Amino acid sequence: MPQVEVPEVHLVTHPDRMIMIEKGLSPGAARAAAREAVRQARRRMPKLSGASARGLQPLYGKGYFGIQWATQIVWYQDHGTQPFTMRSLAGKTIPMWIDDPTGQERRDNPKAKTRVTESGKVQVLIFRRAALIGARKKVYRRDPKTGLKVLVSDKPASYPGAPGRISRREAARPWTRPGKRPGAIAEGNGGVRWRHPGIKPRSFLNTSMTLAAQKTGLLAERVYIADKGWRNYVRLHGEEFR
Repeated sequence: MPQVEVPEVHLVTHPDRMIMIEKGLSPGAARAAAREAVRQARRRMPKLSGASARGLQPLYGKGYFGIQWATQIVWYQDHGTQPFTMRSLAGKTIPMWIDDPTGQERRDNPKAKTRVTESGKVQVLIFRRAALIGARKKVYRRDPKTGLKVLVSDKPASYPGAPGRISRREAARPWTRPGKRPGAIAEGNGGVRWRHPGIKPRSFLNTSMTLAAQKTGLLAERVYIADKGWRNYVRLHGEEFR
């Protein structure tokens, strides 16, 4: 069975390219391998608008080939992220694309921008404001007898980390998953607002590079995770690409 991943050598913290070295590789063969790697990666990576996939570019030259990406989200999609509370959004107004399968959002907001994703879903652009950390939402009503304002609700506003709705719990017996408690908050749903669930790693870059090498008849041993200064880093590792 063909090998679909090879070991990775991480040279930088914020990479924008993946390189494979093959001493003696001609520029023509390197170009073919790089284009095949980009083709494979575009086919495998998750896509909404397709902008990130279009931003993938082939890199090649004598003795090497690789893939370069334009936005950091490509790296996060490939290697994944842990769940985290998006505290950096506090106090900001956030644009959000939401699905609109019934057309209700478009009817309610006829001037809102719309788009169609690569998978064919219709989405509408809306805006939500994240409150400052610790802010509270107070609701008043006027007492009809006295005419004075009366506080009827005082709860945390929608700031990152504020208590939120718990939309998913463990199933009741006998359908509870092994090792879980019935009714407990389901994993990944901490019940706080503006909580990112994290991204599952896909490894489509490594797989695409390895498959491209194999289709070109190269021996895939490792890939280098780097940025524009990759040649100097690779030399420090004793690798030759000429």
